[in-house]
Amino acid sequence: MSEGNAKILQFVPFESFVSPTFWHKLAELKLDHDRLSDAKRSIFGHYTNRKASRCLLEVDYSAYNSSAQPPKFSHAAVGTIYNKNTIEEFKALDKTALLAEEGKCLLDDMNSGRVLNDASLLARFFVLSFADLKSHSYYYWFAFPCPLTPTLRLQCDALRLKELPNARQYAEAIRLLPADQQNFFVLYANEQENVWEARSLSAVLTQFDEQQAQHYYYCFADASEYENPSWLMRNYVAMMLQQCPSLVGRTLKFLGLRYDQQMQLDNSLIWQVVQAESSCNDQLQFVGWEVNRNGKMGPRMVSMRDSMDPAKLAENSINLNLKLMKWRLVPDLNLDIMAQSKCLLFGAGTLGCAVARNLLSWGFKHISLLDNGKVGYSNPVRQSLYTHADAVAGNRMKATTAATRLLDINPSAVCQGHVLEIPMPGHTIGEALRQQTEELLQLIEQQVQQHDVIFLLTDSRESRWLPTLLGAAQQKIVINAALGFDSYLVMRHGSTRQQVGDVGNKEIAGLKCIGGEQLGCYFCNDVTAPGNSLKDRTLDQQCTVTRPGVSNIAASYAVELLVALLQHPQRDLAPAYYANSRNQQQQESQLPEGLLGILPHSIRGMLCNYENILPATQKFAQCIACSQRVLDAYRKEGHAFLFKTFETAKYLEDLTGISEFKRLNSEIIDFDDDKFDFSEDDED
Repeated sequence: MSEGNAKILQFVPFESFVSPTFWHKLAELKLDHDRLSDAKRSIFGHYTNRKASRCLLEVDYSAYNSSAQPPKFSHAAVGTIYNKNTIEEFKALDKTALLAEEGKCLLDDMNSGRVLNDASLLARFFVLSFADLKSHSYYYWFAFPCPLTPTLRLQCDALRLKELPNARQYAEAIRLLPADQQNFFVLYANEQENVWEARSLSAVLTQFDEQQAQHYYYCFADASEYENPSWLMRNYVAMMLQQCPSLVGRTLKFLGLRYDQQMQLDNSLIWQVVQAESSCNDQLQFVGWEVNRNGKMGPRMVSMRDSMDPAKLAENSINLNLKLMKWRLVPDLNLDIMAQSKCLLFGAGTLGCAVARNLLSWGFKHISLLDNGKVGYSNPVRQSLYTHADAVAGNRMKATTAATRLLDINPSAVCQGHVLEIPMPGHTIGEALRQQTEELLQLIEQQVQQHDVIFLLTDSRESRWLPTLLGAAQQKIVINAALGFDSYLVMRHGSTRQQVGDVGNKEIAGLKCIGGEQLGCYFCNDVTAPGNSLKDRTLDQQCTVTRPGVSNIAASYAVELLVALLQHPQRDLAPAYYANSRNQQQQESQLPEGLLGILPHSIRGMLCNYENILPATQKFAQCIACSQRVLDAYRKEGHAFLFKTFETAKYLEDLTGISEFKRLNSEIIDFDDDKFDFSEDDED
């Protein structure tokens, strides 16, 4: 083939093939690590020259590993991803400048000789992307930068390796080279001396031998299935002529290795080419942007919504808002502690439904509910986890129905409901029900033991006594919420864990501090034991009659109080502060704040004047629920102690000494006015 008739060698551009796992991993990194940062990130891809198809460069979840780990029969490609924060930034970025910047990095690697030690740098690519995490859509544009060097002209038609007289010796020499080094190397083939030897790029180019150059075949793993070589050869030629300018104008032999299914090299192609002109690095331009599916220069878009498991899709979407908090507002927010905390809700009514929904919103996954009620016709309008159909069915229990609804909302949650009645002080249990009550108590104790947080959300005072006692005995976090007609109380019970070491709670002038282990429980302000409040009640007294908004407010405060408590370094031992006097209420603005603000002991609110107050009270040494006497009696006697309290609430008063308080309080002191002298004020 004469020089005038020599064909111009053309190259097959890479085509990107992106695994869905690549986008899933990008979403994870964006949410959990990069957040608002759009700094470039190193990635890796891979391509194969074994039965290659369409000249593909593939990326998957392993692209983000710290080092390249290509699959078997594949070779690594080195890349970069530029993931932008907004679609506007993605569109506005100067694509030409970005390609030139990446191209110069490729040239720097050639000039510095880094490619000699890591030939995968010649297989360079980058991705410009924008991840729309709300819709699970990803906009992206791949580029494979390559310097626009003078054309290469073929000196003859491409030859297949099997057409060479000593094809077997060529193949054997190549096979002696480790597979991970067969991406780019030089084959020395001297048929006169009967020598075939595969050599690394660094061994050949560090001290290039002009005399041996005529025997060199510049080999590379060719991902092309066509008669033309893959894009890789374009960079390979540019690198060779950069390192050895004396090769300009000389015929060079490039061998594109192509394995078949049986790992034979028979179909590998040899191109003999000449580049007549040298290139000037200072004036080089770069090409390499990938065309889209329409064959035009432009980005692509892929939606992962249809390819994702619906449950996983829901979980990612649910966690999106929480993870976005960490981007800018609360970087130190610990989401794992909420996902791992197990919550037990006593009561699945108005408060229970609202608390459960708020727990899901905060990313709590483990929620159990205890209740013995059925869904009635009046429930669905106030209790958000039930429907009219549940009421019509007539036999749907609140606990199990609520657990099912929570799973409908978040399939990845772990929810269960237990239908049971809570034994209560003053509610006598007959001998016929004793065995059943024993089993009931064992189930309740087991549930409390298996959970980290206890919510008291029942509709009577005495039904909160047993959960309060068990929470204190098993050192659990206990959150209580109670409703009035237009008022509410939300509080955290004091911890029964002991403070280890000197925590040094902050002292503030005008404010009193109570350590977490000294805070009172729901019953600490009472000087009477709970009795049977369900007897002799009219209809309005049997139902929870409250303004509709009160329950949602109280439930929200209850969950927010728990979240703030879990984010505090001392957790349930976190102290509470309160003003010493009314005149110092303004000093409440000095309350120390945790990660999510102040952490009160209790919140008492009233809708009549839209006001909240934040009182804090100490433990009552004779409390009928959390005092040491009661805890010791329960630990010593177990269920026998509980049955005594169920028989009569007076047992608790006698045990704690409250009976003596009540006796002293009821005594009347009589005195005769005549025995006292009263002096009149002197007149002015």
